[in-house]
Amino acid sequence: MNDEGGYQNYVYLSIFILLIFNLRKFYTLLLLHISIDGKNFPVRMLDMLKNLGQRIRKLRKEKNITLIEIAKQTGIAQATLSRIETGVMTGTVESHEKIAEALGIGLAELYSGIDRRYDQISHTKDTERKITYHGKNVQIELLTRESSKKKITPLLVTLQGGSETQRESTERGVEKFVYLLEGEIKAKVDKEEYLLKPGESLYFDASLPHQFINDKQKVARVLLAVSPSKI
Repeated sequence: MNDEGGYQNYVYLSIFILLIFNLRKFYTLLLLHISIDGKNFPVRMLDMLKNLGQRIRKLRKEKNITLIEIAKQTGIAQATLSRIETGVMTGTVESHEKIAEALGIGLAELYSGIDRRYDQISHTKDTERKITYHGKNVQIELLTRESSKKKITPLLVTLQGGSETQRESTERGVEKFVYLLEGEIKAKVDKEEYLLKPGESLYFDASLPHQFINDKQKVARVLLAVSPSKI
């Protein structure tokens, strides 16, 4: 009797665990995607769109523009605009562009702080490059700003004739891409040596010891990308 009762308890417990697992799976899926206007959106996207509505309202009030005026300029119904502002409706990229134009701003500015992809755009002028020197004849230019916040660090390495970089290696998980722009170099990666000419490239795990050598008289320029960002 005790054995039978123990077996039944085991079965009930197994069923209970399966139910809990499936409920959790269902709840996770529910959290990940929510349907609005017949479209599925990830929760993160849903929050973004809700914040977008709040931003539209804030910008509109700062510029003393009414919903009626926005509706006339964009051709979007006033009721639709109101729903977008309150987060009930999402709108489309096309409608967002029209609203941005009516507010006198660009789409990127409208999405600023809402869609983080636009915050990652970085324009660096040649006068803003940070330059470091590895020895007297090796110059390294950082081609972007705030590199620690980025996933890729782009560098321009200039090797004068007869110069070479220091032999180095990073922790595992860091990769480097090398593209030769000008001149000719030898890239030593661990025990292998690769001769690179203009237009040729090399991709390798930066945890391997590596070094770049310019044994010619002509200057060599190398475009170097490091990912994740690591200098």
